[in-house]
Amino acid sequence: MNIDLFLTPYGESGLLCDSPLGRGVAGIILDAQTLDITLEFSSGDTLHLNIPIEEEHRDMLLFSHRMFVSSLSDGRVAETAEVPLMYLNDPYGGSFGGGSPILKKPRLSLVGFEQFMKRAVAAQPIHREDLGDEQSSACVLRGMNPAALQYVPQLVRQRLLEVAPKIPVTPAMMPVMNGPGGMGAGSGTSFARPIRPKTGQGHSDLPDDPY
Repeated sequence: MNIDLFLTPYGESGLLCDSPLGRGVAGIILDAQTLDITLEFSSGDTLHLNIPIEEEHRDMLLFSHRMFVSSLSDGRVAETAEVPLMYLNDPYGGSFGGGSPILKKPRLSLVGFEQFMKRAVAAQPIHREDLGDEQSSACVLRGMNPAALQYVPQLVRQRLLEVAPKIPVTPAMMPVMNGPGGMGAGSGTSFARPIRPKTGQGHSDLPDDPY
């Protein structure tokens, strides 16, 4: 598996793998001294990426607190999540496991990942399966446009749900429960019988009761 680090001018970062990880990433650890990155999986396993980040990107990542982790399958995005970015040896006073005050656990964000890739202006190799293979130094995108990545079918539906407009629920849209006699209890219309005042002769001055 080969992995690249992508960055935007706005302090955003993300990892893109050329094949599915096959397991969920729970968090990312950056060692500010060695500039190494380690992926922590929900299973408890870890993956140490074997290429340090470039020194010029260190401070930006130390203030990021989050990172996208995505992977490709046959040239399409097969999985993506935004995960907490934690630090070791943080020179600015952070501590291991500090994480973001906002993002506490991984979250699915397809549209967020899309926008991130459209803004990406820099990339570097961050992990290579075979460091001795010169061909592996090529970008994991292999010429694909980062601003026009496609999704695997399983994620297409998820993206549609994510961007679907949120329609507010009004009382008129609520289901009407049937009250006694099968009439709609929530219709707002009264079906009470009129009160029939009686005359002195025992007859009503209203028409005969149709009920």
